[in-house]
Amino acid sequence: MIDRIVDNASRRVSNEYVEGAHTGIDLAVVSDEAHNRVFAHSDGIVVAVVDGKDRTVGSTGMKSYGNYIDIDHENGFKTRYAHLKKNSISVSVGQRVMKDEFLGIIGNTGNTLGVTGRHLHFEVFQNEKRLNPKPYLTEDFLKVSEISYQSHDNRYGWNPKVFIGTNDYAGNFGHSIDGLYLDFYRMRVHDMVKNEWLPWVQNRNDYAGNFGNPIDGLQIEGICYRVHIKEKGWLSWIDRCDDSSLGYAGLYGYPIDAIQVKFK
Repeated sequence: MIDRIVDNASRRVSNEYVEGAHTGIDLAVVSDEAHNRVFAHSDGIVVAVVDGKDRTVGSTGMKSYGNYIDIDHENGFKTRYAHLKKNSISVSVGQRVMKDEFLGIIGNTGNTLGVTGRHLHFEVFQNEKRLNPKPYLTEDFLKVSEISYQSHDNRYGWNPKVFIGTNDYAGNFGHSIDGLYLDFYRMRVHDMVKNEWLPWVQNRNDYAGNFGNPIDGLQIEGICYRVHIKEKGWLSWIDRCDDSSLGYAGLYGYPIDAIQVKFK
C-alpha cells in the first residue's frame, strides 16, 4: 500500500526503479484528477521548481522531467516529484515544507513517450546518489538520531559513536585524532605528517586518515563541522569545502583532538 507521496486513489506502481535505466518509480493515476494530488514525503526545503512545461515527447536531460519539484530534507536525503501538471505547483524555491504538505497535481509533462495516462515520477537521493524509492513509499528516511560519526586515536583506538546534531563530540582532548568514520556525508582529512589531503571517503566504506599520523585539517560536504585543538580550543564552525581559509576546519601543523558535526 502506498501511504506517502500521493492520494489514496493513486496507488498503482506502473514502472519500477531500475538502476542505471529508470531513475525513479512511477505512480499511475487510477482516479479523477481531484484525487491525484502530490504531497511532500518529509519536512524539508524546496531547492528546485520547474513549472509551465507541456508534454514534449523526445525531450532529454532535465527537460524530460517536465514540471518538477526537488526537496532537500537536510539529512542527506533529497526527493524529486516529476511530470506534474502545468501550473499546478503550489510551492516555491526556498520555502520550508512539512511532511504531507500539498505540492501539486500529477500530470504528463516532459518526455512521457510510451506511458499511458498521467503519472508521478518519484526519485530519492542520498548524498546525490539515487536510491530505489520503493521502500520510501511507506517508510520514513533514516532518523536524524541514527546518523553518527566516530574518531580514532592511538591511545584509545576507535572511540564510541556520537550523533550529529547533539552536544556530543568525537575525540579525547589531548589525544590526536588519526582516523574518522562518518555516516552518509562525504569527507576528507589532511595528514599532518605527509602534509597532504587524503582521498575523499563516504558512508563507512572506508575511514579518513592514516593510523599514527595526526589529522590537522577536515572537510565535510553538505553539513556544518568544527574541530578542537589543544592549544587553541574549539575553532569556528565551517559550512563549506573549498581552498580558502574558511573552506576547511583546522590549522596546519596543529593536531586535531576532537570533532563536532551539526546540521546546517
